[in-house]
Amino acid sequence: MPVRTLCPLALATLVAGEVMSGCVMDGPFVAADIDRLVSKDSAVAFTPHGATASATPLAVPVSLAAVPTEPAILPILQRSDGPGAAAESARMSLPRCVDSALSNSPVTRAAWESARATAATVGIADAAYMPDIFLTGSVGPEQDIIGPIRNQQNLGLAAIGLNWVLMDFGRRDADSARARAQLIGSNYTFNRAMQKLVYEVQVAYFTLDAKISLREAAHENVATARKQLDATEDRMTVGLATRPEVLQARQQFLQANYDLEDAKADVYGSQARLSVAMGVPADRPCEIVRLSDLPLPENLTSAIDGSIRQALEQRPDIVAALSQVRAREESVKRAEANFLPIVSFEGFGGVSSQNYHVQTAPQNTPQDASSTFGTYAAKLTASWLIFDGYERAHALQQARSEVRAAQALLENLRLQTTGEVWTGYFEFFSAQKRYEAGVALLTASQDSYESVYQSYLNGLVTINDLLQSESDLFDSRFELIKSRAELLTASATFVLALGS
Repeated sequence: MPVRTLCPLALATLVAGEVMSGCVMDGPFVAADIDRLVSKDSAVAFTPHGATASATPLAVPVSLAAVPTEPAILPILQRSDGPGAAAESARMSLPRCVDSALSNSPVTRAAWESARATAATVGIADAAYMPDIFLTGSVGPEQDIIGPIRNQQNLGLAAIGLNWVLMDFGRRDADSARARAQLIGSNYTFNRAMQKLVYEVQVAYFTLDAKISLREAAHENVATARKQLDATEDRMTVGLATRPEVLQARQQFLQANYDLEDAKADVYGSQARLSVAMGVPADRPCEIVRLSDLPLPENLTSAIDGSIRQALEQRPDIVAALSQVRAREESVKRAEANFLPIVSFEGFGGVSSQNYHVQTAPQNTPQDASSTFGTYAAKLTASWLIFDGYERAHALQQARSEVRAAQALLENLRLQTTGEVWTGYFEFFSAQKRYEAGVALLTASQDSYESVYQSYLNGLVTINDLLQSESDLFDSRFELIKSRAELLTASATFVLALGS
């Protein structure tokens, strides 16, 4: 199923196309939300795109910011079923490229397996609440010699035992809460990895589209230079132009051909970068659906302060950092609980069998005997470590320092987020203005060149004026293409900064 959105979805959404309700977070994500999410009752199974439904689920909800049904930057290109439909279907649209990346990229698989590994720690932590049940057994001969008495016996024991920690004063609770907080952080880290992967595919796609447009513009420049060279040669034929003018026009034509070959090489390099971002080998370049006929991003409707607030509330990496703070806080509780005793129940029950072979003297007849009886034991045990060379005290100090370090990293990430949103917000507006100016500049350059060209044919301007006008036209074509790609990239960068 092609992914029809550029925002990261719940993992199950990528497979089944279903958005699970009850996981949307409206408002700031605070510590209380972590407590709510780590509860066992809020478990939600999710599966990575491209994985089978039987994969081990991660028991944690997924952040779902309002998920649009269309790409956040560009609408999906609808192709017709006309004569070119077959060729069009062979080309990769932006949503298809994103879908390929989410399915094939090793980055996605690595992040997913990391999240699954973290999910296993939750099961490990919860296993501590259950008793340890074990089987034990022994069999073998034994001989005692006491003076003239020789006692030979075969002993056998089979028993089932149980060891159950009844009270540990918060050790297991802290371990379980810490594992669940880490799982939430790993889940949101996976979401952020998907967002970054989608962003990389977008930028590579926009860059490739721009390089193809530059190649087309280079072809136009070659045609323009060829037309100008022909006109100059015709004027020299009738004595209206000099040989230096023809050589200058030829130089401009050769330069345009050089730029064309350079543009062709750039297309190949951009195709390779897009293939790598999609998770396929670079020697399998794909043809893309061109973006020239698609609408550009619309103007932003929210203010900068609202955008910053939105990013601070929904960015997965911030939620992951907050989860890390919560995990460190649980580590402090675990370190504090280590100062308290542990109360356990121990017991076993089984069967013991003994076979005796007793001989009191060499000349006496040996006496044989056997016995089988049940054996069991049940007891409560308590242990309390009184002194350990201040190991627990140092461990507690370490845990508290790690909490403060995690809090500092969270605050730094929030500061970086505000900077990224601020920069992306105004860069988007600037890119829009540059593109509008580029459209006007190309129109003016085209009109100026046509006027100078006609004036040159009529002998009113020199070849230098014509070459300068032609160079300005070439630059205007390139700048318009670059400004359009910069606008698309700025839009994608701003969406990534928002965490949408």
